[in-house]
Amino acid sequence: MNAYIDSALFVKAFVLEANSEETIRLLEETGEPFAYSHLHEIEIPNAIRLKRFRGEITKSQETTAIRAFLADVDSGRFERITYDLAAVFMRAESLSAKCSAEIGTRSLDLWHVAAALEAGCKTFVSYDTRQRKAAELFGLRVLPVCGN
Repeated sequence: MNAYIDSALFVKAFVLEANSEETIRLLEETGEPFAYSHLHEIEIPNAIRLKRFRGEITKSQETTAIRAFLADVDSGRFERITYDLAAVFMRAESLSAKCSAEIGTRSLDLWHVAAALEAGCKTFVSYDTRQRKAAELFGLRVLPVCGN
């Protein structure tokens, strides 16, 4: 496993949206197991719950999506990456100091980039423009190539 995938992409695979088909294809091309960090653990179910709060999905759809995510974790489709958690936070702060004032990255986006770097991932998969810029700036190959 050498690709780190942003939580927002995973959510599009569990809750069908306009570009879910494209996202699922991208995940298939990236290959399993998917890198799984501490932040994914809370962000993915929380993003699904927020979709229900905003009226984008029903309670039944929320339950189904979260169950599908947890089943993928249990089946080994997601694999916990290894890193020193304190090192991830220190690296995220370092990344922030080097790029946030110029490209406007948010702290959680930097945390994901830092986790990918600390875990030794070579590729970073995201649709978020600023997160993609940060990942590329710090030497990660960014997918999708064309951006979105």
